[in-house]
Amino acid sequence: MMPFANTLGLIALASLIPFIILYLRKPRPQDRVIPSLMFILQNKKTSKQADFLRKFLTNLLFFIQLLALIGLSIAVAEPYITIPYDVSLENTVIIIDVSASMQALEGSSRFDNAIKDAKKALSGRNSIIIAENIPLIVLEDEESETASDILGNLKPKVTTTNLGDSMLLAKDILQDRPGRIVVISDFSNVNVDDLLVVKRTLSSEEVVVNFVDVSNNAENAGIIGMDVGKHSIKIFVRNFNPVQKQISLKLIKNDEVIAESGKISVLPNSIESFIFDDTPTGISKIELEPKDDLDVDNIAYVSAPLKKKVDVLLITNRRNTNLENALLASKDIGLNVVNPPVLTLNTHGNKIEPFEHDVIITHEINNIGRRDGILPGTFRDLSSYVNNGGNLIITGQDDLNEFNKADLEIVNLNELMQDTKRVCVDIINEFTKQFGSERCFSTVSKFFDATPKKETNVIASTENMPILAVKKHFKGKIFYYGIIDEASDFKTLPSYPIFWNSLINFMAETEDIKDFNLKTGKIITINEQRVKTPSSSMKTSKVIFDESGIYEFNNKKFAANLLDETESYVTKESTLKEKSESAEVLTEQSTERDFNLSNFILIGVFLVMAFEVFYIKRRGDL
Repeated sequence: MMPFANTLGLIALASLIPFIILYLRKPRPQDRVIPSLMFILQNKKTSKQADFLRKFLTNLLFFIQLLALIGLSIAVAEPYITIPYDVSLENTVIIIDVSASMQALEGSSRFDNAIKDAKKALSGRNSIIIAENIPLIVLEDEESETASDILGNLKPKVTTTNLGDSMLLAKDILQDRPGRIVVISDFSNVNVDDLLVVKRTLSSEEVVVNFVDVSNNAENAGIIGMDVGKHSIKIFVRNFNPVQKQISLKLIKNDEVIAESGKISVLPNSIESFIFDDTPTGISKIELEPKDDLDVDNIAYVSAPLKKKVDVLLITNRRNTNLENALLASKDIGLNVVNPPVLTLNTHGNKIEPFEHDVIITHEINNIGRRDGILPGTFRDLSSYVNNGGNLIITGQDDLNEFNKADLEIVNLNELMQDTKRVCVDIINEFTKQFGSERCFSTVSKFFDATPKKETNVIASTENMPILAVKKHFKGKIFYYGIIDEASDFKTLPSYPIFWNSLINFMAETEDIKDFNLKTGKIITINEQRVKTPSSSMKTSKVIFDESGIYEFNNKKFAANLLDETESYVTKESTLKEKSESAEVLTEQSTERDFNLSNFILIGVFLVMAFEVFYIKRRGDL
């Protein structure tokens, strides 16, 4: 029996009852006597035939009208039939994994195989999503020819992948339309359980989800980590193969090998590290040999600021102080020491330009009028230095409040206090972060009763009296170091040289080399400008690090590398094969669909009624 979507519509068949009654009650023709007997005799046979034909034609009109009424009544009931239907003929959304692991080779790359499968899956209206760590729509609702051209121009990236969000994005593209979502990946570094949950959520009578596995049997040993410092580079290499492998590392700058590791044996599924002792300035790279099936993790790029050391001038009348020794111990600092009143000759007898240093420190100096004291114009010169962008650190000493420091005083110094107190950090920043777990880091027995001036930022204090403070002054900065070293235990602590190294870098605003060396997948928003990437150049306000190599913007160069152990693990079998729902073949995705017959029936009714008009006119009633 044919099913109906609106069974109540069958009530319309009741209209046949009055229709039939009207036909039964229709007046019948009356018999009349025709006087011409001869005429009747001559046409007797013909009259009988015409009477039969007339009855038949009269009945035909009844059946035409009956058929029209039945058709209209059935159309109201909305009959339908269930037929097989290929949803892919409507809309297809292709999701292509473009992560780093898709570059793994076995004859051809996984990505090349993915493109071939994607082209086979095109049908109807096509959309394409590339699954990076953040999914991107590269095509939406276009013909197969256009989609094929786009697929031919796609390239794999050097990022992780996000198939789950890509599938949800594909559903957003389809909305309520029928179609197919085709996910093409190696499934080597994803949580397939999560993907299967998403698949079951999206799958319905109108949406079919296909997983296509393009994994292969690749071999790999790659660079999975890199710790870049100002003075060394530590490299981590993992052998993903089930057998031991010998590798070597080369540090290359300007196409010249400047350091080598020699042969390193790496056990199966093990990690080895190697340190290059000197980080070259500018751009360099580290290459791993021998090459294997995944080339992207055999090279790591390095970007280092061109200036490695901060030039510091220490003005002091003391020799061999703890501060001087701490500054000399830092690899980040190039130190000159001068003894007042002469500031142009360092303690080694070399002539220097005092106000060309990045940072100047006054420490245990003699006042004007004392033996070897500073000159009357020294602080005025220092003020001019700071106004023009220099950085000055003034350290505490017993008579500091007696100095005429021009406009360089950022705290009001009152009397010198003689009391034992703890110094505690008020603000955790670049040079106080080591005190984050224990904010009170030093004990002092002498300190100034001081109050901060306007716009002075207090970094550390004792009983609300500033001990460490900083202030922006015109183009430069002034730092008040209120710890008197001879009356404090801070100078003997391991944190003392670390603090001074961090403070000098903070004052000079040196850039952290780690900020120049990034992992791929990062996105940075900048002022709109021309950005040079490893493969192109474009004007943009957003930099997407999805390639390995050097990026240039803001007049700086940045290195981007994969450094992702899961993406490099291409020897691992596809996790999809471990599940009961294995990869599906791209065939017609048949499902059943209800096909409504009402429109066809109405068309039939229209044709019947048109024939009725034709018949009535032919009969002569019109």
